Amino acid sequence: MTDREQLIWELEQAPDELIKMVLDFLQRVKATRATHPLAKFAGILSDTEAAEIQLAIATECRHVDLNEW
Repeated sequence: MTDREQLIWELEQAPDELIKMVLDFLQRVKATRATHPLAKFAGILSDTEAAEIQLAIATECRHVDLNEW
């Protein structure tokens, strides 16, 4: 089952108040993605590139030298 099919199945089982909440959320996300200044960068990295950047940050940027100052 695809994510879309799973979502549709879940929505078919959900009460009306939850449907309204989900719809409101989706509309806010769409509006934000269209106008957010960083939205143009969403999805430009491959999974491999993103993993490499995360690894570099984890290994190089999260170290504090208490004796540096």
